[in-house]
Amino acid sequence: MKGINKKYDKLPYKISAYINKHFKEDFLFDVKEVRKEKHKVVYTIEVAKDGYIHMLQFNEEGRVLNQETEQAFPADDHDGRLS
Repeated sequence: MKGINKKYDKLPYKISAYINKHFKEDFLFDVKEVRKEKHKVVYTIEVAKDGYIHMLQFNEEGRVLNQETEQAFPADDHDGRLS
C-alpha cells in the first residue's frame, strides 16, 4: 500500500484488502483515527485518488461502516475572478 502512516502499519488484513481492491492504482491513504466504540475498534481511513478524498470507517472485521466522498480541490465560487 502506498502512503501508509507507519504508526498504523498493521491494519487488519480485510481492511487492507478492501482498500487495494477498490482503489487499485496510484492512491495515497492515511489512517486518521483508531478508536474503541462500545468495546469494538473503529478505523477511520482517508484515501486520496483521482482528485477525490474518500473517508471510510471500518470495523475490525473489515466491514465498511460509513463512507463519504468529496472533491479534493472543489471549484472556487469566484471562478478565478478577484472581488
